[in-house]
Amino acid sequence: MKFHSKRNEVFLRDGLVHKHSPAALQEAAALRLLHEQDVPVPQVIDSHDNLLILEYLPGEPLPDLIEHGNYEPQALALALCSWFTAFYAAMPGFSRGDVNGRNFLYDGARVVSVDFEDALVPGSPACDAGKLIAFLATYDTQNMALQLDLTAHFTEEFAVRFNCSTDEIRKAYVKELAAMQKRRA
Repeated sequence: MKFHSKRNEVFLRDGLVHKHSPAALQEAAALRLLHEQDVPVPQVIDSHDNLLILEYLPGEPLPDLIEHGNYEPQALALALCSWFTAFYAAMPGFSRGDVNGRNFLYDGARVVSVDFEDALVPGSPACDAGKLIAFLATYDTQNMALQLDLTAHFTEEFAVRFNCSTDEIRKAYVKELAAMQKRRA
């Protein structure tokens, strides 16, 4: 089974995820650090040169969930915020950075995050929230009502948990929309 990746070759073999990436060793270090701090991320089984071997964690990427509409918006919003809670507790002063929806898997109960080759950058929770909301807002599906409901629940819960104003989140959202537009041009 092959997984979606723009930059790397990622596939499932013998129940383990194999990722060929120039940043494999850097990503392995980040994942080990997060895993040791009980952040829901895959455990590193092995890493060397450009190969990273990880435990396989079940779950559906956010874009697929949104496309199929098979989630309860409030439950998913809470699960996303729980993941961020664990991350910020382990990495105060740092941002997830790469909050592409494909980097978050939901199994119906909890969210885990994958793909940490560009992670662990200084930043604020509001920046992460704004980036994820920009992703949610620009993902075109037939389930827009659910998508908007998820965005509203996530924004509200995130602002409360991380003491961010909705204005801070909105500013980060607008900034990310501009960056997305530039990248796609």
